[in-house]
Amino acid sequence: MEENIQNEKKQLLKPKNDVVFQCLFNQENEKITKAFVEALIGRKINEITINETKELYREKPDDKLGVLDLELEINNSEKVDVEVQLVERENFEERLLYYFSKLYGSTIKIGEDYTKVKKVLIIAIINYEINLTKEIKEFETRWKIQETKNPQLVLTEEAEFIILELPKVRREYEKNKDNAKAQWMMFLDDPNREEVREIMEKNEDIKEAVVKVHEMSEDEKIRRLADLREKAIMDEKAISKAGYRRGMEQKQMQIARKLKEMGMKDEDIEKATGLSKEKILKL
Repeated sequence: MEENIQNEKKQLLKPKNDVVFQCLFNQENEKITKAFVEALIGRKINEITINETKELYREKPDDKLGVLDLELEINNSEKVDVEVQLVERENFEERLLYYFSKLYGSTIKIGEDYTKVKKVLIIAIINYEINLTKEIKEFETRWKIQETKNPQLVLTEEAEFIILELPKVRREYEKNKDNAKAQWMMFLDDPNREEVREIMEKNEDIKEAVVKVHEMSEDEKIRRLADLREKAIMDEKAISKAGYRRGMEQKQMQIARKLKEMGMKDEDIEKATGLSKEKILKL
């Protein structure tokens, strides 16, 4: 199988696609899943329990578009939720807080003492760069609840967030090719890269994961569902982009209308807003 992978020219499915992701990271592939999460959190896991209540894959390509879930408990003391976001959305930070609150509330039952509450770690793997961290070159940022004037004071260790930006990972990998987290992110982003072949020689768990993805890529049903998901994601991105353009044009129309009310010439309004003469004349 490994020799076939090396010689195979057919494109492998990308694990960041939620169909592939859910087929790969689950109880059936516990060893791979454990190695993946260990790399993400940067420490060893003694015991792992994976939440298998979700369907393995969804028949409708627009179900929960762009969000991949891996929910698990580690060492019987900590809840981890891995969310992979392929499509850029508004209120990203609020979404993370929602994921946290949902999981945090599930760690304790009504009537139980608050000492029973378990730590919750939210890991967001995103397929784009966010404005919040645009000045940070590293692909990983870690967040906790801290005191404003004394950031060394952390309110609680029971809440933590990790954000991993896939567009930044290649640069980080080139800096340190032994970085296990960067290796897994390179694989997750695109196992067809030449660097992933290099990584397979060093990381046995990723080599095993590539073998699994190769098997999935040969499965007609999984490939069909993955292709449908890719199309749905592309459609959503196109709709989002079109909506952004319409919103910008409407904003420019409002500005042009005000400039016209102020007596500015049409040709000057055209230069200031970028709108066509025809649209300005209709105002």
